[in-house]
Amino acid sequence: GAVAVASVGLSPASNTLDAGGSYTLTASLGDASGQALSGRSVSWASSNPAVASVSGTGAVTALAAGSATITATVEGQSASATVTVVGSSGAAAVVKLDAGSVGGSVRDVLGVNKRPTASAQTPGTSWDGTGLYQAFGVSQVRLHDAGVDLCSTYTAASKLNVGVSPAQTVSGCTLSGSGSVPHFKWTPTSSADADLNNPDNYDFTEVDAAINAALATGAKVYLRLGESYNGPNDTDDPVAWAKVATNIYRHVIGVFKPSSGIALDPAFVEVHNEPDGGFWRGSQTTFNTLFTETASRVRAAASAAGRSVKLGGAGFTRSVLTSSTKAGNPANNFIANVGASTLDFYSAHLYDSCSTATLGSSATFLRNLRALVNSQGGSGKPLHITEWNIGLGNQCGNAQYAEPRMLSYTSGVLTLMQDPAQAIEAAHFYAGMPIMALFDFTSVSNAVRINPSAWAFWAHRKLYGGSLLSTQVCPGGTSCVAGYAADTAPVVALAAQSGAGSSLVRRAVVTNDSASAVTYTLQLSNISGSSTLNAVVYTPPGAAQDVSAKGNPVTPDSAALNSLLASPGQQTRSVLDVKGGQLQLTLTVPAYGLQVVELK
Repeated sequence: GAVAVASVGLSPASNTLDAGGSYTLTASLGDASGQALSGRSVSWASSNPAVASVSGTGAVTALAAGSATITATVEGQSASATVTVVGSSGAAAVVKLDAGSVGGSVRDVLGVNKRPTASAQTPGTSWDGTGLYQAFGVSQVRLHDAGVDLCSTYTAASKLNVGVSPAQTVSGCTLSGSGSVPHFKWTPTSSADADLNNPDNYDFTEVDAAINAALATGAKVYLRLGESYNGPNDTDDPVAWAKVATNIYRHVIGVFKPSSGIALDPAFVEVHNEPDGGFWRGSQTTFNTLFTETASRVRAAASAAGRSVKLGGAGFTRSVLTSSTKAGNPANNFIANVGASTLDFYSAHLYDSCSTATLGSSATFLRNLRALVNSQGGSGKPLHITEWNIGLGNQCGNAQYAEPRMLSYTSGVLTLMQDPAQAIEAAHFYAGMPIMALFDFTSVSNAVRINPSAWAFWAHRKLYGGSLLSTQVCPGGTSCVAGYAADTAPVVALAAQSGAGSSLVRRAVVTNDSASAVTYTLQLSNISGSSTLNAVVYTPPGAAQDVSAKGNPVTPDSAALNSLLASPGQQTRSVLDVKGGQLQLTLTVPAYGLQVVELK
């Protein structure tokens, strides 16, 4: 006779799904020796049919919130599986993903300012956040406030404080003062090419340290040619300034006073920083000459070396919408003054108003900046937001950056930056470390504080390299708006897919920048080639986390960091049925939180 059934197994053994959802259980049968059996009749039963029903083929349908046990019985042997049903009522929004509408690549906006190494507060010690940049997905390092400056690199120059009478010589490369910004003039002592091209006049120690530190993270280098905070902000010889800046670029690509291991093409080259603010005190005419001379010479140097370069600037302040209206300010009619063909991109900075910042105000700034650039003749020019944060450190206070809301604000702005209407090509959070930062090395002894904003980078890195999926947010299920433009909706959302065939993965980042949890329904439509999908929902920590750090340089403990990286909460929804090419699930994203929803 037939071999008797000795064991029954059910897969999945447990599952969670929304009311109205369904999936199919699979029963596996075995004989006494463990050999698989087939062709037997299976009886199915639900312990709570009002919560979840089961058909004669094992198809489970979720009916109402609660839990039920599904039992399969074959020839007196049985096995059970648990199903938990969550209610789908009360959703504040529907997030619609269209698997049939795939767009361009996810934009690379996961850059930061500052290299991952810095001198610590204790003399003789330093900090190293290389592993943190890698773990949380930093993709570019902008070398501003990082030692890559003309003043510290070219040594044969005069340095004068011309804001006092008589002018006073400045010994170093920084000059600070109370009240108004000091007028600090830096000028090479000779304009002769023999001197400006003399390798002995250059000290690339800090440049090399910054480049090597950035490269160690695996990120791309974003080269800023100019000066750092409190550095020189004027020159008597803008052409000589341009020649020195060009030689710094030539050094980076390995053709001028080369250093071992350094010969790279920067992702982008940005000329200057905040010339409409304290980083420039000279005339508009002098600045325009400095900019155009630098741009043309860097392009010529790239061509001579057989390299390509993407160049732009000038890193205007968050006040650019106002400064651009002031006669004599470098931001006033900048594109026309330097020539549209001089620029591959236009760069500016976004700092909002600290605790009163909203995604709406940041979105408005980005849209107005796009309109400004277009009005100056820059239609089609990409934007670079080369510094951005919820606000400036001297206005917010360092504690602001550890607030839970930094998670949702940072993720929200990263989402807004994917709006193709703004054409944002690159962006750099200020800063990676050590303050106003993703990673705060200053606030806790023997530890590094992982601020909530770091988890926004972690989440969006999961979309990096993918192709954008059409994503809409529909408050109340109606009046839909693009997910990257939903700054007034309950949530903003962004989705992308990567891989193909059995390796195809779709991911969405849903962000809630409000003080209350938000329930939403995620709908994926136009699914082809799959009858079921599995969902994993990741919810990262909503508060700052302190990771023990030790050594010199001070680095986070690897075991503690790995434990933290494994801490995001996970929900699994297995074997979800695709009906009519569609699937949906209802989720709740915490206050000031985000979720990564992975479907495969």
